[in-house]
Amino acid sequence: MATNNRQCDFMAKFSRYNHFQPWKDGNYIAYNARTGAIALMTEENYRVYRNMYEKLSRNPVTDPDPEEKELAEQLKYGGFLLNNDGDELDQLEFRHLLNRYDRTSLGLIVAPTMACNMACKYCFESDKRGRMSTETIEALLQFIEKQARNLDFVDIAWYGGEPLLALNIIEDITESVLDLAREYKVRYASSMITNGYLLTPENVDKLVKLRVSSLQITLDGPRRVHDENRPLKNGRGSYDTILQNIKYASTKLAVGLRVNIDKNFNGQVLSELLEELNDNGLRDKIGLYFGMLEPWSNVCVNIAEGCYSSLEFSKAEIEYYRLLHEEGFSIEKLPMPISVACLTQNVNCFIVDADGDLYKCFCQVGDKKLSFGNIRNEIDYDHPNFRRIFGLNPFKDEMCQSCDILPICMGGCPARRVDRNLSGEQLCESWRHNLPQMLEIIALSKQQQKKQKTAEIKES
Repeated sequence: MATNNRQCDFMAKFSRYNHFQPWKDGNYIAYNARTGAIALMTEENYRVYRNMYEKLSRNPVTDPDPEEKELAEQLKYGGFLLNNDGDELDQLEFRHLLNRYDRTSLGLIVAPTMACNMACKYCFESDKRGRMSTETIEALLQFIEKQARNLDFVDIAWYGGEPLLALNIIEDITESVLDLAREYKVRYASSMITNGYLLTPENVDKLVKLRVSSLQITLDGPRRVHDENRPLKNGRGSYDTILQNIKYASTKLAVGLRVNIDKNFNGQVLSELLEELNDNGLRDKIGLYFGMLEPWSNVCVNIAEGCYSSLEFSKAEIEYYRLLHEEGFSIEKLPMPISVACLTQNVNCFIVDADGDLYKCFCQVGDKKLSFGNIRNEIDYDHPNFRRIFGLNPFKDEMCQSCDILPICMGGCPARRVDRNLSGEQLCESWRHNLPQMLEIIALSKQQQKKQKTAEIKES
């Protein structure tokens, strides 16, 4: 339930992003999308809240009684009640624009090679090759150094193709960027998106030295499904090697497993995967989440019929996250507030392919007609390929403006609007369709984790 704004002398107004829903044992889940606050509310406190709400509906200047005052302070702490000093939507838009035009941070997604050792059935990149040349590396470093004196933070995510096919290039770039970071006193962070096949213990140790702190690896299900969807170029399976690599990598780095979901996936497939992960001791060492396969280009139009819509995917998520919880896996997906939907809406975030060409979206990398320039040249912010995605603003969309989960969605994926020509709720993230059910699953998961920690403390 989302409440309307009501004013009074002591609390100012209720947040427009409040959600209260019944749970078990007479309790309620209280959630605020603007702050991300989530808490359990007793039946008695919910009764007091409803009294406050009804009183304000009748008379917005009614003084609170003692029990209402006490609850009001708690609700204010979580952002459920606000001081009457501005409009929440205006404040959200200000934060959005502040982050959108921030030039003190530089975000780069760098593909040192577009080559890959896999032949995934649904891959939109087709069969690309090429490695970043010495000249392109130098242009990239000059680009970073030109900004460095005005930066507080540099973040590089390694991408591809398969970035580990060009680990020597990653080493060369990182060593130079770390020198720049020390010279200009800039903070540095790094991550990698990899298929995991080349993630040997030796390479993991190298990544640790190169300040890579987290990995995203895709497993499309248990061995039988993954090896069919994501075989090596030579046709052999990749699953066993990847799983063994994850076992070591998860002791050194934060590992997130992405499981791509389409209409061929089901609960039985997920149960098999969870059993295999558990058997390999990975249940408590990795975070697992689900990605929706989408037909982004003509290259992958053949998979379109098997892809979910956002609404369909959101329903599948409920089933799969419930299964995760039942099998004792932690729930990493949380409805947290964001300033922008993704890097496409940050003016100082760029994707760089092996030729140095620049893009604004992962799904465009390597498609030269969607590039908006090259790292060797000045950034052309007026280029149509830059503005067509960056220019989208959820605060100019009437549906987004009135949405009570805008802070955790921010209009959804911009590329869905401009590259797939979707509209209405097709643009929304799955939270739009499954927030109540997901809040319940998350609450159960947090309770489970708390019980496990308590038991571990008692045993020790």
